[in-house]
Amino acid sequence: MQWLILSKPERERLHPVNVALFFIGMITIPFVLTHDQSVIVVYHLLLFLFVQERTVFRYLVLPALYAVMMCVPLLYGASIDTVAIYETTVQVTLFITSSQWIFTLVRLDQMGPLFRFLPRLTRLTGMVLALIPSFLRTWPEVKMSHPKASLAVRLERMAAYHIVPIEAVPSRLRPITRRDVHTGLLLAAGLALCLTPWAIIPALILPIVLLFTKGGIRDAYHVYRHKSRRAATSTGERT
Repeated sequence: MQWLILSKPERERLHPVNVALFFIGMITIPFVLTHDQSVIVVYHLLLFLFVQERTVFRYLVLPALYAVMMCVPLLYGASIDTVAIYETTVQVTLFITSSQWIFTLVRLDQMGPLFRFLPRLTRLTGMVLALIPSFLRTWPEVKMSHPKASLAVRLERMAAYHIVPIEAVPSRLRPITRRDVHTGLLLAAGLALCLTPWAIIPALILPIVLLFTKGGIRDAYHVYRHKSRRAATSTGERT
């Protein structure tokens, strides 16, 4: 079941403050979590598999490449610190998975209204925040359409694709609702725990807060019930 689709409507209605709290919390986790980093990496990867989002596995080549490069001195008879290499590789992997959860669950341009206190930079900031995830989505398409082109040509084609006016910032910050308060309290509590020895707790729950929303669970129940009824009907027709 595609949980990302079921929870998408509520995630798109997130208040900009909650988006900022989630962004800060997820980007902070790799730097404050000192224990059980490998456990969180495995947990994040399993959660990605559960929601059928496999894009993150492309980026795991980076920490793997780093680990291989750090082992090159062994070919020359030199010694290496395997523990340090392992810890750094795990931390880089955790940073990748945490960052990917940000791009998977929220859009950075949702934070646009928070920048309205800078009137002259509001439009520019909104355009940049809107372009970042769009660039990331377009890059694989450009590579497929121009497989033999140089990197400069690919970047030029991608930039040309995005030379369009973007109005990413709404007119004003919308009022906070009760649902926004509930979500904000959970995210704020997770962010506060990041500064304590219990940083593993927000690493576990922050993706869940936005992934398993009330509306998403309700829709999942109806989808599951519909599939069950259809399966029961088809079984009855066969008999």
